[in-house]
Amino acid sequence: MSSQSNVDDASGAIFINLTVPPNVEPGVDSLTFQYDGNEMEVLIPEDSLAGDVLQIQVGSSAVRNNSSSNSSDNGDVAIKSSSLMDELNGAEDVGVSNDMKLAQNNDVRDGVATVTLGEGLKSTVTLQLLEELPKGHSSSVCNREGDGTAHCLWPSGIVLAQSLTSKIGIEYLTKMLKHFDGGQSIDCMELGSGLGTCGIALAHAFASVETSSTTSYQIVLTDRGEDTIALLEENIDRNCTFGSASKISVTSHPLTWGNELSSDFSTPKKFHCIIGSDLLYNSRESYEPLLNTIQQHLHPDGIVILSVRWRKPELERGFFHNAEQLGITFVNWKEFEECETFKGRCPATLNWKDYGNPTSECSNEYFLKTNVSVGNTTKSLADITEDDMEVMNDDEYSSFEEKQIQIHVARYSANKKGRKRNFGE
Repeated sequence: MSSQSNVDDASGAIFINLTVPPNVEPGVDSLTFQYDGNEMEVLIPEDSLAGDVLQIQVGSSAVRNNSSSNSSDNGDVAIKSSSLMDELNGAEDVGVSNDMKLAQNNDVRDGVATVTLGEGLKSTVTLQLLEELPKGHSSSVCNREGDGTAHCLWPSGIVLAQSLTSKIGIEYLTKMLKHFDGGQSIDCMELGSGLGTCGIALAHAFASVETSSTTSYQIVLTDRGEDTIALLEENIDRNCTFGSASKISVTSHPLTWGNELSSDFSTPKKFHCIIGSDLLYNSRESYEPLLNTIQQHLHPDGIVILSVRWRKPELERGFFHNAEQLGITFVNWKEFEECETFKGRCPATLNWKDYGNPTSECSNEYFLKTNVSVGNTTKSLADITEDDMEVMNDDEYSSFEEKQIQIHVARYSANKKGRKRNFGE
């Protein structure tokens, strides 16, 4: 698709303008364009109309939906600002564009993102995660697949990584291991790994778990795209130095949701633990293949741990509903919600059926009574607008994001299994 670039004089940001063509389905179809020798892809926002202009900030993929119906006669495009509560009630979707600010709001220097893991580890560990392949890498010349989100550090991934390596995370994993027979290989998989933040953190967590000396761990980080897999391998090499005597193996492997791991892959297809963060951001079209992948790879006694940054609750609740229909029951991770380290950062304790549901009194109360700072003022979460997000400093924006993050855990329900579960209930 042809595109037109321009530069914002105030910020220096480079934008690509794309026009939504006719005969496309918003929220399902994507637009592709070429920039700097790479093919890029962006999902068409759900409320778009043919002729609307999408303004994409190149590099962080920030998307604004500029409706042609609001254009003046001279061609200027008006950008409307709606509150978060408006979004939850079905008004203009502001969540996608502002999430993309996150690449700037974490500790990222010279293309390296740093994440200090939780206090439950035997020693302090700070991950050093490349966001781009080193120059001259054999895969750095490949066209990037997807929308670029795999090459960014996201708050939901940070929260999951730090919680898995906290004291409550180590205790939770210890209980999980005791549920399985000792002296075996524990196989784990991360879906949508991106930089590998959570999968690498899980490896460090297992290194601090006291278990049988014969227990080994195999952790597979998965994503799609040759460049992303190459980036995962670089980050694994840089951050997973457990020593030659270690029984922890961390590898990467390509996987497109809806498919199984390729037949030449040596790891068992069933995994005791499947983790992921920010997997629901795209559209409802990705939910079915994602659930199929979880079904195909989850051990009958296995557990799923998902860190969710809610953006479109009306759609995202559908994912959890569909999972329940398949016998995979998601519940809140109570130990996480009750932990002093996290309950101030991620205070939402709503179940998935209530979160963002305008008919839920407890959900409405959460958004009205949960406050965030915006400069020198304090506003309720419900009243935050796109303009507010633009002026937040890094700490304020991080706090705003974390107040919309929850961690859910799932396993096959008792009737699906045919027997009662006793771990983690």
